[in-house]
Amino acid sequence: MAIEDAAGSALKLPKRVALAETVADAIAQAISVNALEPGQRISESALALQTGVSRAPVREALKILHAQGIVSGEQNRGYRVVSFSESTVRQVLEVRMFLEGVLLRDAVAAWRQSGDPRADLNPPLQRMREAARAGNRAESLAADLDFHRAIAEASGNEISRVLWEALARHVLIIFSRSEYRDDDLDAVVTQHEQFCDAVVRLVKSELDEEAQKAELETHLLQVKRMREARA
Repeated sequence: MAIEDAAGSALKLPKRVALAETVADAIAQAISVNALEPGQRISESALALQTGVSRAPVREALKILHAQGIVSGEQNRGYRVVSFSESTVRQVLEVRMFLEGVLLRDAVAAWRQSGDPRADLNPPLQRMREAARAGNRAESLAADLDFHRAIAEASGNEISRVLWEALARHVLIIFSRSEYRDDDLDAVVTQHEQFCDAVVRLVKSELDEEAQKAELETHLLQVKRMREARA
């Protein structure tokens, strides 16, 4: 085979990976709404039927989720949904806060050079408003993640963005749990509107990195206060 042919074949691989990632997202979504419960055995054939794909991308998706600690088991013996421990939840949220601090810093720097944060943040924010009006908690959470994803993408920091994406499924599942879930969807909108305003201020005022970190912590620690209030 010619080198050009070999390279051409290699360039086709991301399509399979992209499909597996899409299936992995669908499985994580199913876990978040308890369609797949902690400890439940996962059927490759059933997932293939439900997602409308062959078993190969389902198998690859389960490998991805296994590597991320969302499912446990082995390919030949089957996989089960993992029940996140309090320690795992704490670690995920701590790493998320660190990564989002880095991403916010770089996004603010990028927006200062060119661009408008509202152009990136308003679309998911509008989806949150619509989800709140409809009482759609799942869509509210998806839009919440996309709000923070917009910051990650604006940052231009590809390494941190990829690491953030690896945690996004954990966050989706964790924030669907009753002790972390915020059922006041209007409050969720208000929190993100305030955060969006804070980001705009950061871009315009040229505040330093510590000020940026403080704004992010104010936003992300709301879930911790909510959890403590329910305890």
